[in-house]
Amino acid sequence: MKKGWKKKKIVLFLSLIVTFCFITSFIFVSFVQAEKLNLKGPLFEESVKPHPVDPQSFEGKIIEAIKKVSPAVVSISTERTVSVPGIGFGPPFEDFDEFFRRFFEEFPQREFKQRGLGSGMIINKDGYILTNEHVIHGVDRDKITVTLSNNKSYKAKIVGTDVESDIAVLKIEGEGEFPHVVLGNSGNLQVGEWVIALGNPFGFALSELNKKYEPTVTVGVISATGRAIQAGGEGGERRIYADLIQTDASINPGNSGGPLINIYGEVIGINTAILSPTGGSVGIGFAIPINKAKVLLQSLVKYGEIKWPWIGIYMQELTPELAKKFGVEKGVLVADVVPSSPAEKAGIKPGDVIQEVNDTPVNTPLDLREAVLKTKIGEKIKLTVVREGRKIEIELYTAPKPEKIVEARGELEEKLLGVKVSEITPELRQRYDIGEKERGVVITEVFRGGPA
Repeated sequence: MKKGWKKKKIVLFLSLIVTFCFITSFIFVSFVQAEKLNLKGPLFEESVKPHPVDPQSFEGKIIEAIKKVSPAVVSISTERTVSVPGIGFGPPFEDFDEFFRRFFEEFPQREFKQRGLGSGMIINKDGYILTNEHVIHGVDRDKITVTLSNNKSYKAKIVGTDVESDIAVLKIEGEGEFPHVVLGNSGNLQVGEWVIALGNPFGFALSELNKKYEPTVTVGVISATGRAIQAGGEGGERRIYADLIQTDASINPGNSGGPLINIYGEVIGINTAILSPTGGSVGIGFAIPINKAKVLLQSLVKYGEIKWPWIGIYMQELTPELAKKFGVEKGVLVADVVPSSPAEKAGIKPGDVIQEVNDTPVNTPLDLREAVLKTKIGEKIKLTVVREGRKIEIELYTAPKPEKIVEARGELEEKLLGVKVSEITPELRQRYDIGEKERGVVITEVFRGGPA
C-alpha cells in the first residue's frame, strides 16, 4: 500500500517538474525571440476571452438570420453533354480536324461532358427547390445533384422551368422532411435596407479541402430597386430582366439561384446576375424579387411551365437616326412581324412605331415587353401606332407564346437596306453560274429610291 502511494508521489512530482520546465522554456523562448527581434516584451498579446453576441443587437440579428436560413440553402451540381465538330485527334494533330472539315460535308461530332454549379433554396418540407432557370438550362436531367448543409447529397429532378422569368423548380429525390426557407415580401423594400446573400460561389463549399458544406455568406444593402438589365444566356442569346433588386452584397458565379434575405431571415430575392468587367463581384449584383417568383410557383409545380401572353413582333430600339427616318420622337420600332401571329392578324407592319399600350406610353422594347407580359392570354389590348407619319389605333388579342416561332420575313431590314436577298439555292447557282464553294446570299431585287 505504501509502495503504491510512494510511486504515485514520484509520478506527481515528475509531472510537476515537466510542466514547470515546459512553462519556463516557453517563457524563455518568448523572451529570446523578443530579444532577437529587439522587442521590449513578448512578440504579441492575445485574448482568449469570449465575447457573446447580444441576440437583440444588429450583429445578433444577422447571425440569427443566417443560422435560420443556411440549412435550407443547397449547392446544385449539373452535367451536360456538349457536341462539337471534330474527330478529336488531339495535340499535335489538331490540324487534321480542319482538314477533314474542309473535305467532308458530314463531319463527325465529338461529345464531352461539361459540369456546372449553382445554388438554390428548399421552399418546403417535401424538398421542392427554387433556383434560376439558367442554372439547369440544357443540362442532362438525370445528372442533377444537390448537396445540403449536413453534407448529404441527393439526386434532384426538374419539376418546372421558365426561361422568360429565369425561374425553375426542382424536387429532391429523397425521403423525410427537409429544412426550408420562409418567403418574405419584396413589395416594400427600401434602398439602404440590409440584406444577406447566401450560396455556393465558385463551388468553394464543395471543395475536398472543406470538411463540411456551409453556404458562403455576404452582407450588403439594397442599392436600388426596379433595375433592368440584359445578360448573356446559352447559345449567345440575350436574357432581358426587369424590376430587379440591386445590391452590393457580393454575388459571384455559383451564387445564382441562392437566396437574398433580410435581417429577419426571410427570402426577399433570388440571386441572379452581376455586372462586372472581370467576371467576379464588383459590388453590383441583381436578384429577382421573391414576389415575382411566388406568383409563378404554383403553375410551375402544377404544369411544369408558364404560358406567357404574346403578340408576335420583333422590336428594335428607336435610335436618333431611326427616329428621324420615321418622323417620330419616341416609341418602339417594329422590326418584323411573325407570320400568323396576333400582330400580323391585327395588321401590324414592319416599320410601325408603337408608342402606347392601353394608353400607357412605351419608350423602349423593355417597356413594351413588360406591358404585354402584364396582360392575360386572350386579353384585348390597344396599341397606339405611328405609321408613315399618321397616328392610328390597333386592337389585338394576345395569344400563348408558342414553343417554336416561325421565322420572320425580314421585311423591314430589306426596306432599310433597299434590297431583297435570297439564300443560294441549286437553281440560283445554275442560273447565275455560282461556284459550289461560293457562300453568301443573292440580291434578287433592288427597291427603286432605296439606299442601294
